[in-house]
Amino acid sequence: MAVDISLLNSGSPADQLAALRALKHDTIGHVNKKQQWIQLGILPLLVRVLAQSVRATDSAGLDEKESVQLYALQLLASFANAGYHFLPPLYASGAIEAVLHRSCLQSTRPQIVLTALRILRGVAEAAAFAPSTPTDQASRSTQPSLDSNFLSNIVLADEHLDSFASILKGDVSSQVSVVAKLVIRLCREERHQFALVKYGVLDALATRLASFAVAEGQVIPRAEEMSRSNGLSNFFPAPARPSVELSDVLGAIAAIVTDSPYRTCCLIYSPSILAVFPNTDSDWDTYWKNRADTPNKLAGLRPMKHRDYEPMDLLLPYTPIQLRGLSSLAPYFPSLGHDHQSTRPGTDSPWTITEATRDDAENPESPLVPWLIGLVRSHYGLDALAAASVLASLFKCGFTYRSRETTVGLSVVPKLLQILVVADRKANETEASPLDPAVQSIWAIIERVPEVLTHLVTDSDSLQKSAYDSGAIKLLCGLLKSTYDAEPPRPQTKPWSPNADPEPVTMSDNNTACQLGDLGENPQLVHRVLLRESSLKALGALGASREEFRKAIVEQDMIPYIKESLYQFPVRPRQSKEQANGDGTGRGQDDRAKSELGENPTSVIVAACYATRMLARSVSILRTSLMDNAVEKSIEKLILHHEVEVQVAATAVVCNMVTDFSPMKESFILAGRVKTLCEHAKSQNAALRLNAIWALNHLVHASSIELKKSCLDELQPGWLDRIICDDMEDAALTSHRARGDGTSTSDEEDDMDIDDQNRESPYKPLDDQAAPHSRLIRLTRARLHDLREMELDPVRKARQDDLEIQEKGLGFIRNLIGEPHLNGVDSANDTTEMIDHLFNMLGQDHFFDILASKLKAKTLNPLGRREATTRVLYPQAKIIEAVVYILVHLAASIPRHRQLVISQKELLKLLAGLTSSQEREVRVALCHLINNLTWRDDDNDAPACSQRAFELKKLGFLNKLESLGQNDEELDVRERAKTAVWQMKHPQ
Repeated sequence: MAVDISLLNSGSPADQLAALRALKHDTIGHVNKKQQWIQLGILPLLVRVLAQSVRATDSAGLDEKESVQLYALQLLASFANAGYHFLPPLYASGAIEAVLHRSCLQSTRPQIVLTALRILRGVAEAAAFAPSTPTDQASRSTQPSLDSNFLSNIVLADEHLDSFASILKGDVSSQVSVVAKLVIRLCREERHQFALVKYGVLDALATRLASFAVAEGQVIPRAEEMSRSNGLSNFFPAPARPSVELSDVLGAIAAIVTDSPYRTCCLIYSPSILAVFPNTDSDWDTYWKNRADTPNKLAGLRPMKHRDYEPMDLLLPYTPIQLRGLSSLAPYFPSLGHDHQSTRPGTDSPWTITEATRDDAENPESPLVPWLIGLVRSHYGLDALAAASVLASLFKCGFTYRSRETTVGLSVVPKLLQILVVADRKANETEASPLDPAVQSIWAIIERVPEVLTHLVTDSDSLQKSAYDSGAIKLLCGLLKSTYDAEPPRPQTKPWSPNADPEPVTMSDNNTACQLGDLGENPQLVHRVLLRESSLKALGALGASREEFRKAIVEQDMIPYIKESLYQFPVRPRQSKEQANGDGTGRGQDDRAKSELGENPTSVIVAACYATRMLARSVSILRTSLMDNAVEKSIEKLILHHEVEVQVAATAVVCNMVTDFSPMKESFILAGRVKTLCEHAKSQNAALRLNAIWALNHLVHASSIELKKSCLDELQPGWLDRIICDDMEDAALTSHRARGDGTSTSDEEDDMDIDDQNRESPYKPLDDQAAPHSRLIRLTRARLHDLREMELDPVRKARQDDLEIQEKGLGFIRNLIGEPHLNGVDSANDTTEMIDHLFNMLGQDHFFDILASKLKAKTLNPLGRREATTRVLYPQAKIIEAVVYILVHLAASIPRHRQLVISQKELLKLLAGLTSSQEREVRVALCHLINNLTWRDDDNDAPACSQRAFELKKLGFLNKLESLGQNDEELDVRERAKTAVWQMKHPQ
């Protein structure tokens, strides 16, 4: 059937429809025909027809216009589903933006909406196979990289999210499934996740999730009655339709809430979740006697006490009460009111809840938690995996009882590994095409299980033990090996055609719309690279705490595979041993053409750095396996990588490589990387600056005085002054706001007593449905507002960065004047010389002024506030501890330095007020300081020692230490305080 494409330019909808029908019959199912039509410039014509079809105003021609619109969309869908090489012309022709128009996504004709969504799904799936670097130089300069990140900025733009939210609230199940899949594929960046919350997408998904509980009859008894009494009757959903996949809804929710207490809280405080999973104060005996209008309780942000009556626990196997002890979890987010400092290099500062009500810990957890655990136990495949992913976010954010760790370790972790074993076996047995949907589903499970496992076991010793006992290490090591040792995939080729490709015909101003792109990455290689990343992360998380787990990883011969993952263009691990000195000499862009293992993107290299850092925590592994495989050579190159993210991760590894017991320290120094660390310590990137200072901190510990002076000279005294004295991040933000218009989004700039009606609600699209006097809705608005400000406030984040950097900067000074390189008379002289050198560089008086400033409270006068109020920030325990130990080292030097410390009256007065600190480490450090100040070197030092003891008594230290020696709950503090008291009373 001949196709007259000139009819597409006709103003008659009937002519356009005839041409579109003929074109559809000519192209559907024929890849070669699609390629030819692309080169003939058909895409710009289809986009133009699509734009014209939405301008119909007369009702008589509306049906024909909609038919034209539908056929044009169906043709675009056929091109979108033809592979990655069709994506560049689709983007260049403007087809993606045209499909995102409201006329398509909000059409009254369901077929039009569904076809438009299928186009978006097709391009999203194709973007997953985007090559890391374009093969031709012209494409590199003129075409953006059409990967998932680039596409997400287009599809998940704010102006389109209302349309997606409306679709999710609609009744067309097929549309709901496609939107959920789009969110799963594209939602990766934090700004998109917050936008999906803001525009009601998360709330619509939460409603869908609640409808599954209703459909399965897993609703707390009388929940519907209680929802009416609490003003939530409009939010109680109808049962879910079977055509909507549970895994799609849960997967989309997991993609949005990941690693965010605020977004996770938006899920459990969603009106539909509150309606279907209510909390009450009733126990089992009185539940049926209470009236349905009993007020519900809001789920706690940090629930501690597991109640005896938990209706949803009936879905779970009984856990003996003796197993419900306090967990060993050191949560990524600390408990309420606790000021947590990150102790792990290379990670962002964890978000903390510091402004919650005192009795919040007594509030129950959301019944959603045990329901999700029940889903993991009763479902299989993607359903169970998606449920575990959402559960992991609730667990890591601290929104579950501590006793749930036992349940997760016994039920969830083994089930995840069982799912992985089954999926891996199916993948090995299947002979279907890599593009087969069933194969893609199996691969998705294999890629995602290690990611979910990583989220669960990070910082949890007991869950790491559970995973280890379930065989996780052997399984994950096998998966990582398979990404390198498996047979290389067959190269992709274009479909054969008996006819030569026609010359592109310019039918629009954009020639790129007539040119096919690259074939894209091989699907098998893409899968292996994704699996490589997730396996490395999981192995790193499992090796974080226990030596036996790290040794188990090494025994699986993993070091060569981890090392190859540090390279952008890897070779087979067995071949890597043949390279000179294992330093990767000769690797470069030319390796891309011959690599059969895929190209490791930044994310894989960062994951490999993480795994290396965890293994380097072991002294024996650091000295043997890592050293034997010359891993330090790879890391030395990576700290110079062009991507800052890789520099941050590699510098974090250096923190463990340059410890005083590491044989890699000398190699690192000889390679000239000390200067690189000093340059990174001056970086504008806070994470890189922190890790570099941390690495220098370890480097100078117990090092020669020459190296210490070299580091200090390279850093320059002015920089060291600023890093420990100034609030660099905070000052920059404050200055920026002062130059701006005075508006702010932080809680320091917002009045906290504003009306609830003026607060931004995350449920804005649903507010009209809420009862005007719903108590729970008011409570959730107030609490979510505060959580949002805590998590999004840039000043709060910058201040946390400052505190961590200042702590490491003070630690750097401590190690400069601390333990000498070798014990003996010369080493003592070196310490004295280093202290004097530091005083000369910084100025003696200025140095002590800096230390005193770190012990004082800081008063803030935030800009742009409507009321002249101030806020006081008290010194953090870690900062105090670092300052005191600097003084401890000064007092451990010669008597002249002890006299300098005792002459700092203002500084000592500040320290005297800290003897009652709640932090054990601060009290111990103060006892060390007094012991050193009252130490007598010899008889010549006796008069000065007596004078120092007298000055300390005048400042009240004697009485305070006597109290510590008698009443402190810590044995270490008591004994050291008693020693200090004895020395103060017997100075001669």
